[in-house]
Amino acid sequence: MAKINQIDSMVVDKDNNVYFLDSQKMKIRKFNNSNGTVETYKTIDKDFNWDYKNANGQNKHFDYKSLTPMKLAYNNANNKLYLAAKVSARSIIYDITSGVSVATYDLNHEEARFYDFITFPDSRSVLYGVTGTHESHVYEGQLNQAQVERVASSTDYSTLDLSDYYGYAPVAGAFATNNNLYVFGRSKMYSLQLFPVKVDKVSEYEDIRFDSVAANNGKLYMTNAGTVYEMGAGGNMITFVDESNLKYKDGTPIKKMKQLSFDNNGNVIFYDDESKSIRRINL
Repeated sequence: MAKINQIDSMVVDKDNNVYFLDSQKMKIRKFNNSNGTVETYKTIDKDFNWDYKNANGQNKHFDYKSLTPMKLAYNNANNKLYLAAKVSARSIIYDITSGVSVATYDLNHEEARFYDFITFPDSRSVLYGVTGTHESHVYEGQLNQAQVERVASSTDYSTLDLSDYYGYAPVAGAFATNNNLYVFGRSKMYSLQLFPVKVDKVSEYEDIRFDSVAANNGKLYMTNAGTVYEMGAGGNMITFVDESNLKYKDGTPIKKMKQLSFDNNGNVIFYDDESKSIRRINL
C-alpha cells in the first residue's frame, strides 16, 4: 500500500514528517516519522471545491474535477502545509494542514504552466514564482484568502526569466530575507528587492545542468547527480556534499536527486526517481 507511483513534489516539516504529491493519483502521501508508516494524508476530492463571489457580486464555482495539483509547500513559521494548484486555469494555493481551505489565489493573470518556487517570508505571507507562456512572473500575497499581486515579470526584467522553451518545468528554488527575494534557476541567481521593486542578477554558472534546487536556513542548495552544492545570498557556489565521499547502506548509488529537502537535523532528504524511493544523506 505504501508503494510510490510518482513524486511530483515533496516537503519535510519540522517534525521530520515527509509529505509527497502524486499528481496522477490525486493524492498527497505522508511518511509519518513517529511510527515509520506511510499514509494517505489528503485525497483531492470535493473538499477542494471553492465557491467565490467576485467584485461584481457574481458567484463562481471552482470544482475539484478541474483541479491540477502542482506543488507542495511548507511554512516553518506557522507549521502549515500548502498545495498550489490550477483550477479551471486559475491559480489557487490551499491550506491543507487539517481541513482544506483557500489560503490565497490569482484570478487576474494568465494561466501558470508551472509553479517554479514557493517561499514564505513569515507566518502570514507568501511569495511564489510561476512560468507562463515562456515568461516568468513573481507574485506576493497574504495567506488570508486574499488575491495575490504580481510584483515583477520577465517581460519587464529579463534577469527574471526562468522559462524553459523546451516545455519542461524550470528547476528553481528561492528564499526571502527582509525586503529581498533570492531565486536560483536556469543556472543563475537573481535578487528581487520588493519595495521599491529592483531586480539584479547576482551570479551565473555556465554549462551546469541541475536536477533540483531547494532552500534551507537562508541558503540555496542545488544538485547534480549525487553532488549537492550550496549558495548564499552573495551567489558563490561551494560543494556541500561530494558524491565521491558517500557510502551507501543499500548499495545503490545516486543517479539523480529530485524534490530536494532537509530534515530538522540538516540532513538531505530527496526523491530518487531511479529506485522510486525517498532517501536520506546522513551528514
